[in-house]
Amino acid sequence: MHIGIGRINHIQFNWRKIIAATTIGGSALTVLINLYIKFIEYDVISPDKFIPLTINKITPVNHNTSIFRLKFPKPLKETLPITSYFLIKDDSIQIVREYTPISPTNERNYIEFLIKRYNKGHLSRYIHSLKEGNIVEVRGPILTFPYTPNMKSHIGMICGGTGITPMYQLIKHILYNPEDKTKIHMIYANVTKQDILLLQELDQLSQKHPDQLKIFYTLDQPPNDELWTQGVGYVSQKIIKDHIPGPQEDVLVLVCGPDGMIRYISGDKARDLSQGLVGGILKNLGYKQHQVFKF
Repeated sequence: MHIGIGRINHIQFNWRKIIAATTIGGSALTVLINLYIKFIEYDVISPDKFIPLTINKITPVNHNTSIFRLKFPKPLKETLPITSYFLIKDDSIQIVREYTPISPTNERNYIEFLIKRYNKGHLSRYIHSLKEGNIVEVRGPILTFPYTPNMKSHIGMICGGTGITPMYQLIKHILYNPEDKTKIHMIYANVTKQDILLLQELDQLSQKHPDQLKIFYTLDQPPNDELWTQGVGYVSQKIIKDHIPGPQEDVLVLVCGPDGMIRYISGDKARDLSQGLVGGILKNLGYKQHQVFKF
């Protein structure tokens, strides 16, 4: 979503999201309030204003995606919340966009963003034009989804393209906590195998935690030079039914990806950016509003 700079002063902590999120867990509102109080203690970053950070390292991932590491001038006082995003802006074209970090939430010295360059994406092209040592202005963290360990026994994840970023952040958070027994079932859709972001990292995690993390990839254009044993084509009702736990009270399904994919899988968010009603395939399969969360 692109946001004009003139509206930035009016974008504050989204209490509508907080109220909607309380349907997911009874103590979610208390957790969110405590987290927001901690936000003002970060000292070197802020959810209320843009802060300049230096690009410390750029790591290419594929032909159009790189990981940008932004160095904090001094260590954070608080760890980042799960799951949260940052706003990055370009004053020259008055564009702001949301990006979810992929660095560990307990990392206090830097933050990393996985950013794909889109031909029509003004801000992504601007970021990819920058070099190590250049400055990027960021605002955050801004809490998206109030996760607490073991809040559900099963979490389904349906994502496409760069929609992997909040999922990856949450996957690592769950798997790195030995007390969190949540089982994760993810469907990740892309055009080609080369477009699967963080493929090596995801495969390593699923191999290390085979009983806790299951991943099903589906491609519009599967490779011709190797045997492809997973999905072909868009995420279908059958794929979801086969790879995501059904609509039960101990199941939550998270959805993140392009607008068209969100609309097709779970229905759009409401106009005020609250969760809105469940639609699309998930509605057809019987999932209710409190069982689905749209990033």
